[in-house]
Amino acid sequence: KQGKYDEAKPLYERSLKILEKALGPNHPQVATGLNNLAGLLEDQGKYDEAKPLYERAIEIGEKTLGPNHPHVATGLNNLAGLLEEQGKYDEAKPLFERAI
Repeated sequence: KQGKYDEAKPLYERSLKILEKALGPNHPQVATGLNNLAGLLEDQGKYDEAKPLYERAIEIGEKTLGPNHPHVATGLNNLAGLLEEQGKYDEAKPLFERAI
């Protein structure tokens, strides 16, 4: 990691807008873009900004791919990791368990 968050964020946001416009707001690729942006925000400690993006990615995945799809498990794991980083172990545990 190079830590160039200020350079990366607008690129992630632009990519997400392109995906939403080209594929629609509920496409699985949009969920991937949301996960990527959320991960960047999480790396910067911007947990309150990252959490709703992870949640939206999970919601899209569940609706389009089904609740047991590997991409949904990835989203659950990402959100659980975010909560774990904040010491919210009781919230993270069921998400980790659901992801496996």
